[in-house]
Amino acid sequence: MMSIKRQSFPLICLIAAEFLSQVGNQIAAIAIPILVLQFTHSAIATGIAVAGNIIPVVIAAFVGGRAIDRFGAWRVSVTADVLSGISVLLLPLVFIWFGSASPLIIFLLVFIGALFDPTATSARHTLVPKFAKLARIPLEKMNGYRGSLENGADLLGPVVGAVLISLIGTVSTFFVNAASFFLCAVLFLIFIPRPHQRFLKRESGDPVAGIRFIFQHHQLRSLAISGIALNFVLLPFLGLLLPVLTTQTFANPALLGICLSLFGMTATLSALSYATLTKWLSRSAIYYSGLLLTAVSVLLCAMATTSIALMISVTLGGLLLGAGNPLEQTVLQETTPSRILGQVFTAQTAISYAAGLSGLLVAGVATELTSANLVLILAGSLLAIVAAIGWCLMPLTEQKATVGR
Repeated sequence: MMSIKRQSFPLICLIAAEFLSQVGNQIAAIAIPILVLQFTHSAIATGIAVAGNIIPVVIAAFVGGRAIDRFGAWRVSVTADVLSGISVLLLPLVFIWFGSASPLIIFLLVFIGALFDPTATSARHTLVPKFAKLARIPLEKMNGYRGSLENGADLLGPVVGAVLISLIGTVSTFFVNAASFFLCAVLFLIFIPRPHQRFLKRESGDPVAGIRFIFQHHQLRSLAISGIALNFVLLPFLGLLLPVLTTQTFANPALLGICLSLFGMTATLSALSYATLTKWLSRSAIYYSGLLLTAVSVLLCAMATTSIALMISVTLGGLLLGAGNPLEQTVLQETTPSRILGQVFTAQTAISYAAGLSGLLVAGVATELTSANLVLILAGSLLAIVAAIGWCLMPLTEQKATVGR
């Protein structure tokens, strides 16, 4: 028993680092749009600023993934976390020194602050199969735990962010985000063993190896295509449209933190139940039902006229969507050769977030020209159509690929 616990300890620390980093990111996710809206009162400027937090994810697909496969996930994770902590400090320091900043400066500072985080996140993801095997825990069960904690961070982060903003102000809240990265690096340095050099494999210089692999594999291709539609809708919904609704339509900034926390709560519960759901439902049923319920949630938000109605509508969005996270992680781990694991993880994330970036810009312009309610109706309808088409034409088969590792 002691041996099993000792073997599980690095995995526990790895998951703790993931959770800590995600909480910090969620604090920033609520602080960034509120900060920009407070200074600019512009939906377009808010969309641009939030985009500065998304573009680094796309860059990581071409740079970060290759670094992971070339230098090793452990080393890249520690280095990226330290650099993230330093860069995130730039935003609050600029406001402390100068008192204000233009939307362009905010965008650049947010971009720099988020530049290293996607690579660190993907590096931690690639270490999971190795430590899960050491701890003798099945991947689906392990990813269910990880998915629930990740969504739990979505629940806790906005609450902590809202409290910090009210107590110490929006600018100072970013110091908490920076501290989370430094603590992640410390966890790795002290408690997570560094793999031997023999585990590190050099890959060719192909900058799109991960993207090519994804679109050559039917399950990953299905997840990528549906993920494009999901993030095109979901990221603007959570990062732009909800802030606009809560701060301008309902005139209640605290409502944003409550809504994001409710969304995170249901997403956490569904991720935690993923291993159980697989005993009763197919992967297609789990994944595409989550997309369909999220589409219904977005449509209901467009029709909400009270704070209670808005909170109920947002809560519905995470009801099955959270299970999609461990499902996607499991499929990636089952099908990807270890030699390109870093590139595939970063590529899959970048493909989805590139769509989210486009969605943020489109939603920002459309909201400025029309209304947030009309944009919500169009977005929800699009996601519902994609969910129906995906269920019929892009099934997620249960058979595991036999890829050389």
